[in-house]
Amino acid sequence: MEVINIKKLFKNKLLVTIILTFIIASSIIIPNIIAGHGIYTLIADFDYQEIPFNILMNYSIKNGFTSWNWYNDLGSNFIGTFAFYNLMSPFNLIGYLFPSKFFPYLIGPIFILKYVVTAIFSYLYLERYVKNKNYLIVGALLYTFSGFQLTNILFYHFHDVVAFFPLLLYSLDKLVYDNKKGYFLGTVALCCLTNWFFFIGEVLFLIIYYFIKVLTKEYKYNFNSFIKIIIEGLLGVLITAPILLPTLVFTMGNPRINGSWTIIHALKYNFINYFEIVRSLISPPELMSNRAILTATNYHSVEFYLPVVGIVLAVSYFFKRRKTSTSILMLISLLMMFIPILNSSFYLFTTVYYARWFFMPILIFSLASIKCLEEKLPIKSGLITTIIIIIIITILSLIFKKVHSFDIFDLQYLMIVLIIMLLGIIITVISTKVNKKKQIIFLLVSIFIYVSLFGNYMVYKYKNNSFKPMPGYIDYLKYNKKLNKYLNNHRTNTSELCYPNIGYINKINDLRTFNSNVNPSSFEFYNSIGISRQATTLIPVENKELNSLLGVKYVLYCNDTNITPYDYQKKIGAYSIYKNNDAKEIGFPVNDYINQEEFNKLIYEKRIIILNNKVLLDEKQIKKYKNILNNDINITKNKFIFEKNGFSSQINTASDVFIVYQVPYDKGFAATVNGKKVLFEKVDNGFIGLKVPKGENKIVFKYKPVGLKFGIILSTISILLISIYFKFDKLKI
Repeated sequence: MEVINIKKLFKNKLLVTIILTFIIASSIIIPNIIAGHGIYTLIADFDYQEIPFNILMNYSIKNGFTSWNWYNDLGSNFIGTFAFYNLMSPFNLIGYLFPSKFFPYLIGPIFILKYVVTAIFSYLYLERYVKNKNYLIVGALLYTFSGFQLTNILFYHFHDVVAFFPLLLYSLDKLVYDNKKGYFLGTVALCCLTNWFFFIGEVLFLIIYYFIKVLTKEYKYNFNSFIKIIIEGLLGVLITAPILLPTLVFTMGNPRINGSWTIIHALKYNFINYFEIVRSLISPPELMSNRAILTATNYHSVEFYLPVVGIVLAVSYFFKRRKTSTSILMLISLLMMFIPILNSSFYLFTTVYYARWFFMPILIFSLASIKCLEEKLPIKSGLITTIIIIIIITILSLIFKKVHSFDIFDLQYLMIVLIIMLLGIIITVISTKVNKKKQIIFLLVSIFIYVSLFGNYMVYKYKNNSFKPMPGYIDYLKYNKKLNKYLNNHRTNTSELCYPNIGYINKINDLRTFNSNVNPSSFEFYNSIGISRQATTLIPVENKELNSLLGVKYVLYCNDTNITPYDYQKKIGAYSIYKNNDAKEIGFPVNDYINQEEFNKLIYEKRIIILNNKVLLDEKQIKKYKNILNNDINITKNKFIFEKNGFSSQINTASDVFIVYQVPYDKGFAATVNGKKVLFEKVDNGFIGLKVPKGENKIVFKYKPVGLKFGIILSTISILLISIYFKFDKLKI
């Protein structure tokens, strides 16, 4: 039996990178898994969104709820809702191999895998530009464990995007430098499927990257090569059309992507934004919650810091190699960070500030850092720049403190961050004074110590100075079967003291959803009755009129002491269940109407009362349905059923009647009454209205996302074109 030569094995620097990344990632993740009795948890978005989302995606795909899903808000397009949350990411596909209930135990190991894949692909990208492979290990770790990555441990789905981004640049280089076809096409499809929204920003960065490479003559411009890039890019996007098109149609109605710019806002941030950007460049990352200074919370992902070295090496490289594409890319990236309209170009020019594209220039800064080390460039300029920045933000902080309130929320955290920042500068200086072999070991050990210790500290801080799961969180996952059995086929609502998204876990149509993506008609309805809906659907349980209108049959309380207008039923786990005896059936009859002008004159409370008894119609609809709205209501049977990818109801009526379904209107629905296709209306600023004829009626609504059919056609065509593209490999194009 051949003995494995360990020394020879470790000459493979990619393998060393994988092993080191696995060890470092495990040092952050595994202690938390142990503390959580097998479950990796944090707080807020991670526990309330990332875990429930993946459980629901897994369950829905396996059980066929892939068009319309009842477990989100009032019901919503499944693809449109979850495409942003990496519905088709390879990492999610791994999770789908296991039962959905296993996911809380899988999220930690998959997280470690994400870090390892990030290191592998960043290594592959950097390899073309660095001769000494030892520095590739350093570069890969700088990117993989940047401040952006550590802060965004709260957003599990961001890490998929960060992992695959280096592959996008790698495959473009492969096509341009080596004329290797297919890599770019496949990577475009992979990145687009993983997360379409981040992909838009990646495309913009890729365009900038390409043209800077051409202008610096690092890419030799060739028309044939350029056409291949366009062809592979388009074919890569088109193959994802069955997911991409329905998602785009769905998302265009989300008010969070809308907004108008003023000249001032397009060119100028407030002080806090500038401070956060500059701080992120030189300082270890802050949490999104429980921050040290300036603001109590900040969920914009404004973090950049390269482990230990900060920007010292990258800036030094810039000053010595100004004309390289790497230096120009760094400069342009910084300009785009500091100019609001340019920063927003990575997010379809939304007026909401985000810094969630920072991982892209982080890869370039990582490259510049290891190039600085490899070329033995002096670091004086980077060191002076960092010190100047520290002095400037200190002075600005003191000025801002006098003019505005400048709070220190966590002095201990602030001191730890400052100490690490100063130690990082010292370590970086020392690393340039030793020989290459010692330099690599010194930096790798420093990065390992920094990430493992500070990473665990951030987890500890994220969990409110604890490693234990939030009280009651295990119960949140534990009682899903009992709740589902008791509440099945009824709409529910939960109080603010309950965990959100219990509908995702328990497979019930619960209104309390914490998800930015819901059907556009839901946004429209909520706005019309004065309910602000950003990332969470929060219908007050004490508003009985509204809960009754929405067909909420059961209300769940969690350790609430409020007096409730509902009838107590039983307690399951942490949930006290109450019944709303006044809840309307989902699909209730009306025989009166109100027009939009009259409706708009009412205060919000009166609007809710009115909609319990009347239907809101436009003038055309009033003319069309006025006759049946005068009829007396005489219904002997009215039963609503949540169906897979739609719904049905059985209505027996003595005369023609108009029915309002408290379901978001969507053009993807197709309705039949007794097997015959019928038209339905958009009423009540977002609900579905339907005329039901006299007699016994079986009403069925089936849903297919708008754009899905055309997307399948485009994808099929793209597969055909791809086969032609590769078949005629020798064709000069």
